[in-house]
Amino acid sequence: MSGHDLHDALLRPPILQILRAQGFHSTRPSVVESLSDLTARYIMILASSTASHAANAHPDDPVPDLEDVYQALQDAGALRPQLREWEEDWQDAEDLRGLESFLGWVTGPTHREIRRIAGFVPSEGDMVDPDAVEKEDYLTSLKKKHSKTGEESRYAGTVIGKSAEEHPVIIEGGAPSIREWSAQIRSRAPASPDSDTSGVSSAPSHLSEEDAMEV
Repeated sequence: MSGHDLHDALLRPPILQILRAQGFHSTRPSVVESLSDLTARYIMILASSTASHAANAHPDDPVPDLEDVYQALQDAGALRPQLREWEEDWQDAEDLRGLESFLGWVTGPTHREIRRIAGFVPSEGDMVDPDAVEKEDYLTSLKKKHSKTGEESRYAGTVIGKSAEEHPVIIEGGAPSIREWSAQIRSRAPASPDSDTSGVSSAPSHLSEEDAMEV
């Protein structure tokens, strides 16, 4: 599976859960693909804009910080309504309506319903520990749901699991390493006799000098 296909596969379940939280219970595959593509493009816009702000604001240490993310959200239009900078300077006050609206959505009932559908918030009547559910991220919850044993070993060494220790892979009936395989190939090669590598064969000794020149 290529990186693009893997990212699409990981993005599709959250899109389905958001649709379920909004009351949709069925849709066409093409609709899910279109929404996933739009979401991926939007995330790429936010990520590239954040990286650009970080590189411009502090080039010596271009690691994005909260201010870079805030400016990227403004560039993408996620914080609305929002006054322009010159309007804020004119009123001598920072406009926080867009940020407060965004935080209200994250902490409000709409986002809570999305988290409930995703399994982060227990539904009414569920006998679970809310603190334990809140601490689990989406990917961990999804892996536990699709793993019969609940162990992480099946995902070790993959992009969604922990890094595995490197160890040599021995091919059945073959050499244990490339170095030994190369040594075996060199040992099997027949010894070539010393010969003139110029491509011109020497003339027989019984020919005269003129005959040798003609050859």
